[in-house]
Amino acid sequence: MIGAINGYRFAGAVRREAARLGLANPLVWCRLPASIHTLERLHPRAVVYDVTDDYDYYATSDSERALTREREQRLAAGADQIFTTSEELRTKLCGLASTPVTAVSNGVDGMFFDDSPKDDPLKDVPHPRIGFVGLVASWMDFDLLARLAARWPKQVVIVGPVKPEVEQRLAAIPGLVRVGAVPHREVPTYLRAFDVCIQPHLINELRHRSDPLKVIEYLATGRPIVSVALRSLEPLRPVVDLAANADDFIRLVAERIADPRPELTLSRRAVAATRNWDTLYLTVADRVERLWRQVAR
Repeated sequence: MIGAINGYRFAGAVRREAARLGLANPLVWCRLPASIHTLERLHPRAVVYDVTDDYDYYATSDSERALTREREQRLAAGADQIFTTSEELRTKLCGLASTPVTAVSNGVDGMFFDDSPKDDPLKDVPHPRIGFVGLVASWMDFDLLARLAARWPKQVVIVGPVKPEVEQRLAAIPGLVRVGAVPHREVPTYLRAFDVCIQPHLINELRHRSDPLKVIEYLATGRPIVSVALRSLEPLRPVVDLAANADDFIRLVAERIADPRPELTLSRRAVAATRNWDTLYLTVADRVERLWRQVAR
């Protein structure tokens, strides 16, 4: 009921803004299954559904999961084009809709992460530095973080905002260097200051079906990377160390500190270059243009 009420209110806001901008019968781009409540009141020219996660796995109860699935089935059935960030999501959505489903991974602007000289923002942190950049939320493996911080006290660096619901868990870990949120333009400077980049996420179905953007950004710097072993990252195993468990993670970080494998620097950057945002954008733009021409007939 709440979803339906919010959908009704938001549809009105969208219609008013579209009218103000002179947009008649526009294409609508949807990101979440709950968008269906708004979509059913807009009657757009065409619908794009952009899927970045398997939303079933955000549900905290069977009833919530059933509701999410029902909404997504309706949205997928009514969409004219679907984009997903991984092949697993593409396979799932192909089973829900007869419309075109295109996998478009997360990407990176390689030039943004070049090696131009910058001041060291971590000059007070001793080497080796083990660093993470990104949002700290419930998907972080805090037990693994605690073990890393105990093994390398005051050398494990966390850069990024922290969700309020996990603030206490993060604050309870001694030995972490917390930087907090930084402007996006400064992210490459911090990544260049790391000796090893890490992705210490929980291993679960939600993460398996995701396409972690930060790993691609790490690759663009050429730095060594240690991540938990997610299915979506298996194609990157030649240039990313994947850990099956916490012991494996600690071991791999220690190995990359001892031997950063500089011979892989160019290979890491080359892999990131295959995920260039400009190329990915052209894929999306081509699909949307084709859709627009089709519905404009």
